[in-house]
Amino acid sequence: MADFQHYWDPKIPLKQRLMDLSPIQRGKKFEQAMTFLAPLEIKDFASYEHSIRVALLARQIGEFIHLNDVPLLYSGLLHDLGKLGTRLETLQKTDGWTEADSQEMEAHVMDGYRLIRGCFDFSAEIILWHHRFQPRQYPKEMPPSLHDYSQGTKILIPMFGRMLSLADTFDAMHRVNDKYKSELLSGEKIRERMLSFNRDQEILVRDLFEAGIFTTAIMAA
Repeated sequence: MADFQHYWDPKIPLKQRLMDLSPIQRGKKFEQAMTFLAPLEIKDFASYEHSIRVALLARQIGEFIHLNDVPLLYSGLLHDLGKLGTRLETLQKTDGWTEADSQEMEAHVMDGYRLIRGCFDFSAEIILWHHRFQPRQYPKEMPPSLHDYSQGTKILIPMFGRMLSLADTFDAMHRVNDKYKSELLSGEKIRERMLSFNRDQEILVRDLFEAGIFTTAIMAA
């Protein structure tokens, strides 16, 4: 059985989808972000592809709601970079998930934050939030802000994090991982779960499906 269901045409490589974005859409530090991401491609290709899909989705969500989409692209690319420090056997585990596995996996957020701060400070602040909107929130304690941000920016950071979490959750629902499920879900079931798990963003989630940014389509590999 396949362990991932594609919602975009898998015949179009993800790197090509990134390069098809205009230089303005990619931003000035795009090549540096891809350099940061490159080791994850070597360690765990599934996590690498997940990061690109989340980046593309998060950028589309930002564009849809008129947020600056470049920070969402970068935070999507880099949100799981901390998994470089996670054991491969944990990253690739599909059954027998334990509390110890959860604790090990949860460390990836702070690990990723430490890896990119100093180069991608705004993205580092955003990725801290991408698991803060679920029943088991982490990290439990947030580090102090890296800069003395304006009040408007302080409001934007968790907002960007919330959009990143939507993209991350939608993509994750297309793979098998018994932390959440033991079988692949249909597109309609994924839609139901996205609406159920994101009550605070229910209107936006419905709009994203209506706009085709989220989809119930399942593509053959």
